[in-house]
Amino acid sequence: MVAKKVLFGLLALLLMASCAALRGYDDTVEKLNLANKNLKRVPSYIKRYRNLKELNLEKNHIKHIPAWVASLDSLKEINLNYNQMQLTKADIRRLSKLERILMTDNGIERLPSNIGILQCKTLVMARNRLSTLPESFGDLSQIGNIIFYENNFDSIPECIGRLKTLRQIDFYKNHIKGIPEFMGNLEHLEQIYLSFNEIDRLPDTLQNLKELKYLYVHHNNLKSLPEWIVEMDHIERLGVGYNQLLFLPDLAKMKSLYEFDCEHNLLDECPWNLVEKPGMEILVIRDNFFKLTLEEELRLDTLNVIY
Repeated sequence: MVAKKVLFGLLALLLMASCAALRGYDDTVEKLNLANKNLKRVPSYIKRYRNLKELNLEKNHIKHIPAWVASLDSLKEINLNYNQMQLTKADIRRLSKLERILMTDNGIERLPSNIGILQCKTLVMARNRLSTLPESFGDLSQIGNIIFYENNFDSIPECIGRLKTLRQIDFYKNHIKGIPEFMGNLEHLEQIYLSFNEIDRLPDTLQNLKELKYLYVHHNNLKSLPEWIVEMDHIERLGVGYNQLLFLPDLAKMKSLYEFDCEHNLLDECPWNLVEKPGMEILVIRDNFFKLTLEEELRLDTLNVIY
């Protein structure tokens, strides 16, 4: 009896597979790489891959998303980096169920007003021409990572202050003049990338970020670091190089700090407290105005210090 049940089960599976084959379905493909294929549109045969999870269409000439993409229930990630996406409201609707959307370097100047319907956790819009965000961007209730590296923002839009699930924010290489106070309310932030901007101070509200691990603000206009930063016990990596810092607080008090870069500032005292801090893995202090004895220089040469 058991043998018959097993046999019937196998026959049922074979029948289902045969029917799927007749309909042109392929349940075996989960990742598809069509990068650099000179494509002008998303190939329609992709709809046969019912278990497709990741679709790489990088470095093509695609402008829009076809309607049938919305029926790919298993699709989690689409890579449209280096295409020619014009990104309409229809495109957003067709991408609304995906978890990861990558659109680096598409020449995008604005996002559609219905952007808030996306359910993605990661949105990469690096190297475009964005300078503003629609108000609905603040409705991205599941978003964890937003990357606007190398765009045209001169400020961080207020709608971002509503993204309470945000863990990573990246506005490298924009024209941002200051960090808004509301950043301190994004309590789950772990990584902040704001280097290559025009920021001259860190707002006091940042000390509320108890989960912050990485803070990169090198290549800005900082003249000082606030004293409260030494109490941020979870920060592991801190980059403040290429600013105008005259002195440093006692960063050795930061229990988790193991990487620190303060190169090319105006410091005249070597941060020996960091040189001697247990657990420091990377310490970059070159291009400052330290006056060191030969003995001190030799000591730095024997340690894990880039001087």
